[in-house]
Amino acid sequence: MAYAQTVPQEERAPYNNPVHQLALQRRVPSFWPLQIGAWTLYGLATAISYIPFRHMRGQVVYKAAFLCTTFLASFVVHASCRFLWRRSFRLAPALVVSVVLSYILGVGCTVVSALVSLHVERSKLPLSWSLVAAEAFEATIVLIAWSALYFGIKHYGTVEEQRGRLVASEATAREAQLQALRYQLQPHFLFNTLNAISALVVSKQPDLATEMIAKLAALLRNTLSFPETHLVTLREELAITEEYLSIEQVRFGPRLAVSLSVSAKAYDAEVPRFLLQPIVENAIRHGIARCPNGGEVAIRASAVAAQLHIEIENDRSQGTQHAGEKGDGLGLANTRTRLETLYGAKGSLTVSTSPRDRFLVSIQFPLTTIG
Repeated sequence: MAYAQTVPQEERAPYNNPVHQLALQRRVPSFWPLQIGAWTLYGLATAISYIPFRHMRGQVVYKAAFLCTTFLASFVVHASCRFLWRRSFRLAPALVVSVVLSYILGVGCTVVSALVSLHVERSKLPLSWSLVAAEAFEATIVLIAWSALYFGIKHYGTVEEQRGRLVASEATAREAQLQALRYQLQPHFLFNTLNAISALVVSKQPDLATEMIAKLAALLRNTLSFPETHLVTLREELAITEEYLSIEQVRFGPRLAVSLSVSAKAYDAEVPRFLLQPIVENAIRHGIARCPNGGEVAIRASAVAAQLHIEIENDRSQGTQHAGEKGDGLGLANTRTRLETLYGAKGSLTVSTSPRDRFLVSIQFPLTTIG
């Protein structure tokens, strides 16, 4: 039996950890750039609207003073809004306070603007308080809008922060689940392999046992490297699987045959790390080992319509049921859970019987590449 040539492990691309990706989330823009920009636009719009009245000196002076005083009043509103926000006032009381303060400041801005206009025109007319009370509504509306903008941005920032924490929490839980699932498989495989080595020692086959120990050491060196990596290329995963199969070949000799058929595009697809080995182990333990004359394990992979299809097929003893026939074995159940965690409804694992009466495991999930 000849394996496909084992490909040396290439330098792995960094795994795109969802928790690390949160650092790249869009940040809420600072309020003050918006404040300066909004007031600039408001001033330009006011200036353009007063072009037809440019010969009315008193009105132009009044409007210029109005813009300046209202802009300065926005700093008072800012201090008030910040105080209310930091004291965790409810939205309704905070808005009431902001409206009242805005009207008081609006009256003040209107009075100052009117006095400046009267001074520039050297008018002897007294200040009309009824006119001030009416004109103050414009400044009040502007300052209320300022307050609404402040609270709106703060609320948006809070929602984004809570959403970020929720996503981070879900990503952390998801990563912990993936690690737990993978670490559950590794001791299971190690236990089975050590049992096989023990059997060789008991049967007085020290040379084979030594060879298996050496191969096991090489396999563990590769599987325990990069412990935080959840995704690898199919090429790397096949290399690990072939190392495992080489261990089993020492044990089974010519009774174990392997065939490998992988399309060129599928080699570069990313797959969950440690995906194939537990299924291949399952095929050997519950299939090949129970066949008096041994049998074949066939691994096929292809990329079709943005989907990666992987099939693991193995011979089984006639008249006996494969331990994973119902798909509830540790390896199959664990792999199915990992696929659901990574890909949701787009990832699937099914078990069936092939036309050649072989046990067949079919895996399918979206085709992506690392990097």
